Amino acid sequence: MGSIDLKEENNNNVILKEHHEDVAVKGKHRGFKEKTFVVRESLLTTEFRNGNMKIVYNCFTAVFLLFFLRALVDDILVQKMPLHHTWLIWWNFEKFSSTMAVWTGMFLSTIGVYFAYQHWSSLPSKNTDLPSNMPFVAAYLTYLTAFFYFPLKFLYESNLNCACSFIITCETTRIAMKVHSFIRENWSRAMIRKSGGTIDAWPTLEQFLYYQFCPSFIYRDSYPRTEKRDMKAAGLYFLECLAIIEFVNLTYTQWVFPWLHVQDYTSLSLSTIALSLFTGIIPGIICLISLFYGLLHCWLNCFSEMMQFADRQFYLNWWNSSNMAEYYRNWNLVVHDWLYAYVFRDLAAYYPGRKGQKAAQMAVFFLSAVFHEYWFGVAFRCFYPVMFVLYFIFGGIFFAVSRLITNRSAWNTALWFNLLIGTGMFIAFYGQEWYARRGRCASYSNAVVDLLFPRHWNCQPPIS
Repeated sequence: MGSIDLKEENNNNVILKEHHEDVAVKGKHRGFKEKTFVVRESLLTTEFRNGNMKIVYNCFTAVFLLFFLRALVDDILVQKMPLHHTWLIWWNFEKFSSTMAVWTGMFLSTIGVYFAYQHWSSLPSKNTDLPSNMPFVAAYLTYLTAFFYFPLKFLYESNLNCACSFIITCETTRIAMKVHSFIRENWSRAMIRKSGGTIDAWPTLEQFLYYQFCPSFIYRDSYPRTEKRDMKAAGLYFLECLAIIEFVNLTYTQWVFPWLHVQDYTSLSLSTIALSLFTGIIPGIICLISLFYGLLHCWLNCFSEMMQFADRQFYLNWWNSSNMAEYYRNWNLVVHDWLYAYVFRDLAAYYPGRKGQKAAQMAVFFLSAVFHEYWFGVAFRCFYPVMFVLYFIFGGIFFAVSRLITNRSAWNTALWFNLLIGTGMFIAFYGQEWYARRGRCASYSNAVVDLLFPRHWNCQPPIS
């Protein structure tokens, strides 16, 4: 791990101190906090060094090794083919090269946005209010629509499998969030420039490109940086990401598929469907923790090491939260910062008062639920709003109820109960619908009904 420099690097970076100080003053006046970047390590990095979480890491490592050993025995003695169990990985990434080609086009389009925004900000204008700049806003919204539409069109036409589908949908969301932050954080600067005022400098292309890959959704001209780039540490984080992919693969091939594959979908009763969620709890929680550790710890720290990004507080101890709001905030601080700055804060400022804050809070829950459903629904090619129900309905109810629970231990037990049931629902219900739509159940006669209603609820044998 590279040592941390307590001073921000200033070379090739220009900071608009007056602009950010003004934003901070306004935010303080309105009761909103402003995102500040400081030098800090990820919580698990600190806990591993202190030895506090090492036993948990060792436990999961032992489980992984047992799963892997079982897979090797089956591959060699039963399948007669070494590493046969990795078929799911190869299936998922079958069209990875074409997926990354589309991703490259998506990324290059953001450079076009950078130059278009820079040019537009240099055009003089007497009025700098929002209605006078609606042509630019309309062009920006048109770009976002096309940005989501064309990769999605490619996804369906190429019939991408799950992992590559997630790459397309998650990356369109990530890049769109990055672009929006860049435009929002430089809006005041653009207005000053258009009205003939003087600014220190427009963000350079180098600053824009650094921001596109650094692990933050909030644009700044510069961020705290480490003294040196530790490629060895980055490589170890990347290897852990690969190990996490294999861990999830082992969980599905040894636990989930053998169970779902043998089910008789034409005779599923309501009780069978309901009880199946309990079967999905253990593989579900393994996948949830693997996703957290692999993405929010290993993947983001890998990019932090490569880019000398020093603020690595990507999450906090969500596993020991004292209320639901704390859990949602601490699970993913990177996304939370963006939702707070550009959804909650903007809406609450536009509609001041307690009702405005409640509406803004509801909008954050709704937007998060919609995009989670979008990612999973597209990847699994079905509309089965498990994620939406878990995030928006159950999550909203639990958010309200959690405030009534004052005992920290009782609330934390309730949190884990909610997480376990939720992951069980995800594995069981999405898994059953996946099999139902792949030859196990006939489609409904009405196309709209077939799109909106799960087939395994009323499975009819397919016509031969």
